[in-house]
Amino acid sequence: MERLKIEILQDPTIEAMGNYMTRLSKRQQVIASNIANIDTPGYTTKDISFHATMQELLPGPDPGTTRHSDQLPNGQWTFAPAEPEVVEVSGLPSRPDQNNVDIDREMLKLGQTSFGYEAITQLLRSKFRMIASSINEGRIG
Repeated sequence: MERLKIEILQDPTIEAMGNYMTRLSKRQQVIASNIANIDTPGYTTKDISFHATMQELLPGPDPGTTRHSDQLPNGQWTFAPAEPEVVEVSGLPSRPDQNNVDIDREMLKLGQTSFGYEAITQLLRSKFRMIASSINEGRIG
C-alpha cells in the first residue's frame, strides 16, 4: 500500500503539470510587474522564456535540468526544473521615455496565461478523478 501511495504522488504527468502551473504563476507575476511599471521611464518589458520552459519540462538530457536518480524508489530518473527564466523582451517599439510596455500586449498575455492555468487545472482534476475512480473500484472489487 505504501508503494502505491508513493507511485501515485510521483507520477511524471502530475509533476510536469505542477511545474507548468508554477511557471504560469511566475509569468502572471511578471505580467503584473510589467503593467505596474507602464509609466516607469526606461522600463523594459519582461517575460518568461517559453523555449527554456519547454526544454525544462520535457524529459531528456538538457543543461537546464538537474537529474537525480535517487528520488524515485525504482531507480527511474527524474528532473528538477530550474527557476523560470525571466528575460527582457527585445524588438518592441519604445515610447519617447524608452519604456516599451504595451498594455494591450500585456492584457493579451494575461488572458493566455489564465487560459493555460485553467486548462492545466482541468487536466489535473481529470487525472485525480481517474486515480480516485481506480481506488474506489479497487475497494468494491
